[in-house]
Amino acid sequence: MKRFLNQGSLMLLIAVSLPAADTARLENRRLRVEVDRADAAVRLLDKETGEAWALGAPRLVMQDKSTATIRPSGKVTERGGTVRYRTEQGIEFQLQLLANPPSVEYSFDKAPPNVAEVLLVDKGLALGPGVNNYYALPVRMGILLYPEGEKPYTRRLANYAGYSMAMLGVVKNGSALLTTWSDPYTTIVVDYAVEPRKNLSLSLSLQKSARSVRFEPLGRGGYVEIAKAYRPVARQRGYLKTLAEKMKENPGVARFFGAANFKPFAFVRNVPNTRWNQTDKERLNINFTFEECADLAEHFARDLGIDRALLVLNGWINGGYDNRHPDVLPAAPEIGGDRGLMECSRRVHALGPGWVFGLHDNYQDFYRDAPSWNEDYIMKNPDGSLRQGGVWAGGQAYLICSRKSVELASRPQNVPRVKELFKPDLYFSDTIFASPLYECFDPKHPMTWVDDLHYKTQLCIYLRKEVGLFGSEEGREWGVAHSDYFEGLMSHKTRWQQQRPNDDIIVPLFEIVYGDAIPMYTHQSDRPRIDAPNYVLDHVLYAEMPVYDFGTHRYWTGTQQPQRQRGVDESRTVFARGDRFSDRRDQFIKNTCEVLSPLGRVTALLPMTDHRFLTPDRKVESTRFGTDVNITVNYGEADYATPRAVLPQYGFIVESPTLIAFYARSYRGLKYDDPALFVLRSMDDRPLVSSRKVRIYHGFGGNQVEFRGKVLKVDREQVISGAEQ
Repeated sequence: MKRFLNQGSLMLLIAVSLPAADTARLENRRLRVEVDRADAAVRLLDKETGEAWALGAPRLVMQDKSTATIRPSGKVTERGGTVRYRTEQGIEFQLQLLANPPSVEYSFDKAPPNVAEVLLVDKGLALGPGVNNYYALPVRMGILLYPEGEKPYTRRLANYAGYSMAMLGVVKNGSALLTTWSDPYTTIVVDYAVEPRKNLSLSLSLQKSARSVRFEPLGRGGYVEIAKAYRPVARQRGYLKTLAEKMKENPGVARFFGAANFKPFAFVRNVPNTRWNQTDKERLNINFTFEECADLAEHFARDLGIDRALLVLNGWINGGYDNRHPDVLPAAPEIGGDRGLMECSRRVHALGPGWVFGLHDNYQDFYRDAPSWNEDYIMKNPDGSLRQGGVWAGGQAYLICSRKSVELASRPQNVPRVKELFKPDLYFSDTIFASPLYECFDPKHPMTWVDDLHYKTQLCIYLRKEVGLFGSEEGREWGVAHSDYFEGLMSHKTRWQQQRPNDDIIVPLFEIVYGDAIPMYTHQSDRPRIDAPNYVLDHVLYAEMPVYDFGTHRYWTGTQQPQRQRGVDESRTVFARGDRFSDRRDQFIKNTCEVLSPLGRVTALLPMTDHRFLTPDRKVESTRFGTDVNITVNYGEADYATPRAVLPQYGFIVESPTLIAFYARSYRGLKYDDPALFVLRSMDDRPLVSSRKVRIYHGFGGNQVEFRGKVLKVDREQVISGAEQ
């Protein structure tokens, strides 16, 4: 029997073959789906690779924590490219073969009230040991899990807190499978067993409103192909909105391209008897006055030559950082008050359009000492009690129900007044993407996880529309289309690189999907020290900018030396070398900005198109952006040779038509006794081979560089004009 299925604009021939007596089967040219009539176990076959994917039989978890086995009750029917069956519990399941792209939608109707969750996949998609067998999971930036290790474990990833994207990938014998869903009440459960043999298995738990999961075999491929296959899904769901598209609505988005992030913690009030202040007396920490914040920006712009940057003030509000929210005004009188902050804004804006003036705020936390404290705004637990947040500098915070957050932010004394007084270009609202989704049980403003996502999105939309540019902490895919930058997602590659549980291997899944849609900075608490060269490589590899570390007050005058500078590992101060500045933090910022800022501008509108580990120990990595921006970095102790350079430990090379940057032991046959840092940058957007204005920056090491067949001596920096070609 033959049928035709019209999926979108694609006509695909569906052959419902005569199944064996014990199996219901759907089949097209690319995919076969089989359902066991006895126990509803599902098996997918990728006909391109011959790889079979066993999903297993679904299982129910009841409200009393007992489990129930799924068995079809009555007939398992095949009709119109769909297999349907009803279970003994009265739940109807269906598997539908889809044409564009070839995939299968696995779904069920609403479960009875006594069912807590449906394990649509129950310890299925199992993997044994093998270099081509792994799970690609959207934990923050992304991780690979192999069936390796000597200790068993279980990991639950739920609720857009455990995962950053509603997808996962499985690679088995080099064959790839993309799995996607749309409802946040879908939880990933990974189980690793070592007995009787090493084995990874995966479950997908669907609760409450979650109803379906889609499986898309991709043929031969790995995590890069899985991430690329998810991009059209993200586009369809409205999550993927590229920077090029955002620029059509707001050209100011381009101000993020290659922009360093300077974020001074101006003022912090630590209330007594907390983990932040274990004394019985209030403690005030003044790191910068508003005048000194302006001095800081002018120092970076004029002394270091940084022409594109964010200056986002922390601790400007009344009471200081993490205090008295959501009542922010007047600006902290201890560091200059409203007049001081207004003058700071004026001076930063005077530095030119490349400098973005921003303010850090929070519309999730409510403090009891806020003048407008009102329990009606707070999330409620099932028992009616107030939902507590963290204990921060201002003490115990309580969580604002996101149904009420726009109401608070839009009060005349909040964002509208802040905008009128201080004229920020950017507003940063803390925690929005860092927190899990919440439920609220207040009958006046009840909320599911789906509701929470919606209302958090509305807060993003409001702040962005009101101020112009907007960002928040960490990063989740649902925030991409409504934000201009994330702060914190890059820290998965920097900070957590050294703290990987269960031998996680970090890969740029999120970057491949959304890298040309949102700049991704490190977290404000994750700033690169001068002796952290791995941070530099991480940012070069992903073409992202850091949140820079620096001193307090007017640190560059030598009068302030923060404790962070103590205990520096001198053997690792690779990128703090040079003779331009007396303070090595400035030298570090200068050297790294000279590499990262032009790289960020070159790659801003380009998707990441490839990522690879080039050595078995994964110490050398490469990325590609678009078709012609290629990057290689070397974390390993041994030298690594590329076609044009030899890279020492912490060496890198960036090659593109308009930008060459490297820290290398040799480049284009020119050897360095002392490995050199160079940046060659076209200033007229023409390829370097034909540009009429090329700037060459020399950071340290050997001072000669090959350019257009000549060896040039560059002590610090040199601009080669058309007359010198």
